[in-house]
Amino acid sequence: MEGSKLPPRCQGCSMSCLEKIEFLSGLTDNTALALMAEAERRSALQGETLFRESEPVQAVYLIHSGSVKLMRWDGEGREQIVGIFGRGEIIWESIFLDGSLYPYTAVCVTDVDLCRIRRETLQKAVAKTEVACGVIELLSRKLHDANERNRLLATVDPESRLAGFLLYRSSHEASDTVNLRLDDIAGSICLRPETVSRKIRALEDQRLITKVGQSRIRILDRVRLMEKYEGTV
Repeated sequence: MEGSKLPPRCQGCSMSCLEKIEFLSGLTDNTALALMAEAERRSALQGETLFRESEPVQAVYLIHSGSVKLMRWDGEGREQIVGIFGRGEIIWESIFLDGSLYPYTAVCVTDVDLCRIRRETLQKAVAKTEVACGVIELLSRKLHDANERNRLLATVDPESRLAGFLLYRSSHEASDTVNLRLDDIAGSICLRPETVSRKIRALEDQRLITKVGQSRIRILDRVRLMEKYEGTV
């Protein structure tokens, strides 16, 4: 992670820090602190790369603030965003597969505060029952999320696909406001930026959403937006 800034070295993270991390919810204080004692706290700047596609998998990343996108490029060189991760989420692609390589590149969408935990440390921790149960629960949620994304991308109508994506992101951010640049929205739903721009205006005209500045979209009518996504209007 080139160019990263390290804050003063700390002995792991405080409990208030751990409480923000979904992966560690439900663990005993001692178990969580033992796991995080070897964590490396880092800050990364917007646009910085955490890891690149085809590099060996070496660590997991726990995000305390900011957001990170996982991306790759298609055969025509267009960016495809596989997922966007925010506060309390963990990036752990292929961490439990021996000799695995990262299938995507991770780039910071904003300035990010995170912890990096080495693969070996996490693998040892999983031997503890409460950690293993947390992993299983998180895997189940990730599978559900993957199914939701597949359903979203299978939506043929661009306007409906955009409506579904805005609902999807707002649920992840626990807010009626989605904070993403136009290019990142387009890359997430496999549409061209100009198409997304037109469809945003169309949803604005229907008073379903409104733009706030250059990179924020506020949902005004969640019920009608869902009807748009479900194809009932």
